[in-house]
Amino acid sequence: MKNNIVFLVNLLLFFFSCFGLPVSAQVYTAKEGSVFFYSKAPVENIEASTNNVQAILNTSTKEVAFIVPIRSFQFPKDLMKEHFNEKYMESDKFPNAAFSGKVKEEIDWKKDGTYPASVTGTMKMHGVKKDKIYTGTVTVRGDQISLESFFTVALKEFEITIPKLLFQNIADTITVKMNVNFQPYKK
Repeated sequence: MKNNIVFLVNLLLFFFSCFGLPVSAQVYTAKEGSVFFYSKAPVENIEASTNNVQAILNTSTKEVAFIVPIRSFQFPKDLMKEHFNEKYMESDKFPNAAFSGKVKEEIDWKKDGTYPASVTGTMKMHGVKKDKIYTGTVTVRGDQISLESFFTVALKEFEITIPKLLFQNIADTITVKMNVNFQPYKK
């Protein structure tokens, strides 16, 4: 999946250069970002985070894509991480979560400010693709663009099953916070 992002970046850059479009003014990349999730359950709350997020943003088409390696999530307990990767997310079989979509609102990418935004696209996780709409905030500061979003993920929607013995340990829906800082793409 990481190769898919590299391929996407290269394809976009090729397209822009063929048509004489200024690449640096339109394509932004992020080699890291943060994703934090929280599951509130009767027996135990579970939280994990990763800074291993890769993303690309094309401000002229308003397209955006993200990829997060599942094994990169860090937990307070090693056993939580093991169960997360082996029993729930099946990380060897489904190593990444990915989203690609398009910003719906008109944003002045050249004007500093904070803008509410929603992105319509496809989330792929645990081998399941779902059309989703996520809301968040876009902040423009000079040539830096950041995206922040809070959303929920229903485990059942992505065919992530919770063993009957552990139903009180893990919530059916988890809360996710994502923050990605983009820089202009440089060859």
